[in-house]
Amino acid sequence: MPGPLPSEDRRRRNAPTIPTTKLPVSGRTEPAPRVPAWVKLGKAGRAWWKWAWATPQACAWAPGHESMLARRAALEDDLAALATVDSLDATELLSALDDDEFRTVRDLVGRLAALATGRLAIFREMRELDDRLGLTPKGMAALRWTIVPDPVQQDAGAGADGVTDLTSRRRKLTDAS
Repeated sequence: MPGPLPSEDRRRRNAPTIPTTKLPVSGRTEPAPRVPAWVKLGKAGRAWWKWAWATPQACAWAPGHESMLARRAALEDDLAALATVDSLDATELLSALDDDEFRTVRDLVGRLAALATGRLAIFREMRELDDRLGLTPKGMAALRWTIVPDPVQQDAGAGADGVTDLTSRRRKLTDAS
């Protein structure tokens, strides 16, 4: 039977070469950026977009992550479209003669044509993107991210627990350019 785990404060001789990024548990406090113009998100996608940008992981995302996040949010819409089509009845489709209903049915049929590969492929792609964005434990470990409690007081960019506000640091770097 192995002994107790070593203390986290103990200094390792074989310390990792890539430092761990500590993310604040309160998450990103700034509003979510605009969805890229090339993406049209539905209700489920917009809700996921807003949620994702409030997570602790969003503090470490760079501006280039927006396209990957937009793809992930669009997958939420695809999944919602599959659930909607599963609940539709043929009589509902035939009675949808109103312009708004016709557009809804047309959009759903268009999404279904694009989703011919099925629900499993959507889940697979969601899992892959979640790992790359650090939204899973596996992804956080691969990126060397840890979530730490919010510091009580912050001084000059770094908190008492070593939490660094990456968004303000990025803003300073882009403003200096």
